[in-house]
Amino acid sequence: MRVRWRELFSSKIAEARRWDRWDWVALALAVFIVLCVFALKLKTFYDLGYSEDLFASLQAARSWLEGKGLLRDNWAGNVLAVHTYFLLLPLGLIAKPFGAPGLLFVLAASVGVTYFWATRILRLLGVAGLFAVVLAAVVLASPISVFFYQEWYHGFHVEDLVPALCLLLFYFLLQRQLIPSIVTALVVVSVKEDAPIAAAVVAIVAGVETWIASAGEPARSRFNRPALIVILLSVCAIPLLLAISMSQPPTVYAPHSVDRIYIVKPGTLPSQGALFAFVLSNIADWLGSEVVRQWLWVMVVGSFATILLRPYYLIAGVPTTLVAWLMNQNDLLTWAPRLYSTAALLWCVTLVGFASIARGITLDKRWGQGAVLAAAVTVIALSAFDQLSLVPTGRNAYLLRSASPYSPAERRQADQLFARYRSEGKPDEPVVASPLLFRYAQDRNLFWLNRLHDRPRPVWMLRDSEKDYFPGVRSEINPEDYTLIDRRGRFLLLRKKQ
Repeated sequence: MRVRWRELFSSKIAEARRWDRWDWVALALAVFIVLCVFALKLKTFYDLGYSEDLFASLQAARSWLEGKGLLRDNWAGNVLAVHTYFLLLPLGLIAKPFGAPGLLFVLAASVGVTYFWATRILRLLGVAGLFAVVLAAVVLASPISVFFYQEWYHGFHVEDLVPALCLLLFYFLLQRQLIPSIVTALVVVSVKEDAPIAAAVVAIVAGVETWIASAGEPARSRFNRPALIVILLSVCAIPLLLAISMSQPPTVYAPHSVDRIYIVKPGTLPSQGALFAFVLSNIADWLGSEVVRQWLWVMVVGSFATILLRPYYLIAGVPTTLVAWLMNQNDLLTWAPRLYSTAALLWCVTLVGFASIARGITLDKRWGQGAVLAAAVTVIALSAFDQLSLVPTGRNAYLLRSASPYSPAERRQADQLFARYRSEGKPDEPVVASPLLFRYAQDRNLFWLNRLHDRPRPVWMLRDSEKDYFPGVRSEINPEDYTLIDRRGRFLLLRKKQ
């Protein structure tokens, strides 16, 4: 065994390879991954394991096709006042005919895209075909990755698509392809007002790697112009997206995103300038916060310690913690919309680190192969153990468990009872449901029980008698206004009195 230490801290970017058998193997595995992830998510959906944001995303994606306006739902009302979820608009073309399963398929497809482009990136970085296929699988199967795509309880957020898009962006930037890089960066930026952070940090990694890989060449040749353009585009996009969101009139259920920042009182930051000034004046508090300390450990164990080969990316990646710090809810590892920028950076850094290790270690004897394999298994196992301690709900995905609290017998009761609502209720009649019963009204005029102010009174109620809608939330509905139509076990179907 021979270790070329310089290779561990350097980079190598080869010419784009023509397709060979390993690309076909990677594609076949990617398709298999898509089918497996979709099957698990579809099972969870029909097992009544998803609620809340999956259905809000569904309504927002379909609204422009249903004549309700752009990005409208019955949760926030005007979603654009809260988040600039522009990527949901084209997803409406899938969500309209296929409903929530359509969005779940899009998420499953993004997992397959992540795997396939991870193998392509590794091969671009000089890793042999077999190792690329295996190492990409290690990244995707890590507990943090599984937790991220598992989307416990919510099932889907449009932010879940960002890491796959960022790997595609990373691939184009490593090859210095200007037009594909700009187009992909624009798609990333369209996801949300803080998505440009993910695009920018990925561009920084690509710019550094291409600079390192072209050591010895003139500075002009080493400079990655597409990466700089993506960084500038991202920096300009953040105030633009915030301006678009803040131009929308706020409502009781759709406050501006800056008014949802919990580190200060609502109304403290009335403008973009006030937000940027607050961040700049509190940089020391931000960098010393618990969020950043937790993030540093996530980067170490999540990258299988390969971040130690490129520790300067810890400095470049700190902006991915900004929103989690501003929200002040300690939800970096419990909420995919907080984790997605970190996930994009984490996977790019891990792929770069794996490629450096694969190039830097030469195995010329059988004992050396065994030693390296044992060391790799040990590091991966220890990192996976630490990752599981950070995201314990990820275990359920490995065990193919859904988030549903209902037994098979209870689900059959719910199916039988609410089939009556599906047959007797009209699609435009307002309906409310207990959180895990949203599936039965996913393509109907579904409202949230705690968001009925100045909204039509529900005609139908799909209720789980053993679960409050939200603990401590006072309903605006008078139970005496409703008649019990039918009951099966814990489930009740009620209709508004005529």
